[in-house]
Amino acid sequence: MVKIISLLFGIIFLSSNSLAANITVEVDRDPVSIDESFKIFFFADDRITDTPDFSPLQQDFEILSRTQSSSMKYINGNLSKKTRWNLGVMAKRSGKLTIPSIAIGNDRSPSMSITVNKSSSTNNADSHNAEIFIEVDVTPGTLYVQQQTIYSVRFFRAVNINAAGMSEPSISGAEIVIEKLGDDSSYETYRNGRRYVVIERKYALFPQQSGSITIEPITLDAQVTVTTPGVFDPFAQNTSTRRLKSNSISLDVKPIPDSIHSNAWLPASDLKITENWSQQPPVFIVGEPITRTLTLKADGLTAAQLPSLSMADTPAFKSYPDQPRLNNKRGSRGISGTRQEKIALIPTQAGQLSLPEIQVNWWNINSDTLETATLPARTVQVQPGQSSQTPEPTTAITQPEPATITTPTTPATPQTVTVVKEESGIYSTLSILLGLGWLITAIAWIISKRNHKRINNNTRQTTKMQHTTASLKAVKKACLSNNPQQSKIELLNWAKDHWPEDPPASIGEIGTRLDQATQIEIEQLNQALYGSDSNNWQGNDLWQQLSAAAKTTTKRQNKQKDVLEPLYP
Repeated sequence: MVKIISLLFGIIFLSSNSLAANITVEVDRDPVSIDESFKIFFFADDRITDTPDFSPLQQDFEILSRTQSSSMKYINGNLSKKTRWNLGVMAKRSGKLTIPSIAIGNDRSPSMSITVNKSSSTNNADSHNAEIFIEVDVTPGTLYVQQQTIYSVRFFRAVNINAAGMSEPSISGAEIVIEKLGDDSSYETYRNGRRYVVIERKYALFPQQSGSITIEPITLDAQVTVTTPGVFDPFAQNTSTRRLKSNSISLDVKPIPDSIHSNAWLPASDLKITENWSQQPPVFIVGEPITRTLTLKADGLTAAQLPSLSMADTPAFKSYPDQPRLNNKRGSRGISGTRQEKIALIPTQAGQLSLPEIQVNWWNINSDTLETATLPARTVQVQPGQSSQTPEPTTAITQPEPATITTPTTPATPQTVTVVKEESGIYSTLSILLGLGWLITAIAWIISKRNHKRINNNTRQTTKMQHTTASLKAVKKACLSNNPQQSKIELLNWAKDHWPEDPPASIGEIGTRLDQATQIEIEQLNQALYGSDSNNWQGNDLWQQLSAAAKTTTKRQNKQKDVLEPLYP
């Protein structure tokens, strides 16, 4: 009875763990200043139905705003739902603060730390009480070659603006790789008692050689709204363009340490290597493949910087690696690169076999030391395959002896007659087998021909979709750049890919094949091409109508083709 109760408790414990919700936490910036707001995001999967209790946050943070949104996805017959809570907060004190674990129903979010500086300070001398200004900084300013540093640009405004354009970072003195980190973030802060709206943009920089590197000043042009009251309109407004420039910043880039080989140089804040198998737990059988997935993830490095996860050759396994998958995750703290490699392993012998360990050396920029990430060697038990089993004994076929019939003629001299059984049954069986073999071959030929035709059709359809998608992107680029001549060229190119059997001869004919709204926009494009106001043409409306019409016609074409193929084509 005690064993049964223990087993029941174990099942309940495992079931509760398997149903645990997946909750993650992110912030839009780190570090932040005590006098500026930032955002905390809580993400939960579809098993969450309760309202979170955010009261523990109020110990160190002031909650300024709170929103909630949900999204659903339907993939391979499975419906998944995710919920996001977006909190705008401001720290109550400076230092290394902890975002506490938040209870959401029976589950809790993980805690995380964030650095809160005492006060923001501008690096522009003339920004004291200015209406608009920009500032830049880089973290860290001293680093190793190929190490990541975060370059931040912040635009402060205390007045309304209509538009603003900012230049990209420019580097002098060395080669450097620049990666933009996601979308711009927006928040509010106070400087010298004045409220500012801040737009922040971040870049990840990877210097490719050592020495002194200068990041040139960032230029920003802003159209500031100016109120100019008149006699007839006391609320009349106008705009004035102001050009701002940031300070330049110098980087001190150190060379690779002498004790490190350049081909093993991986400066990162964290690096891990993990494995996964196509079967859990993996089962090894002689001659049967099993897929091993190796994943290398590094914080502060791009996926292109990560080395190959090659496994040492061993006679006990044949290995067939697939093409690696590279992925970069961009966040406010920088880039996390991931390299994933799938390797098909085929055991060549049965018994207890070993898979060798895999090691990756990397440089920990936090401790300034060389470390090694290791995937330990593992011993596996390989079962014999079907071909290695002892064959079943065969049964010998013995020819029957001829029958003897005695016919009496005279009592004194009996006559013996021998009757031999004919073997015509063997030939009839052989004929049947040959006929079945011919029939199976004919059926296999018909099936192979149909499959080959289907594969060719799918290949042609995929190629057509790829060309159509690429040409549609070119139309979008031309339309959004308000270039009527280029838009006409790209429209005709897209039409050739969309209707390859009967391409339109003009953009006017394209309009007649689509809906009325798109036809009207194409007519306006024609007027701009051959009229006097081509410089004033705006292509956004044409692109919106065309993208919607293209989806509709594609669905209609696919529906017409979605019929059963004939049994005998």
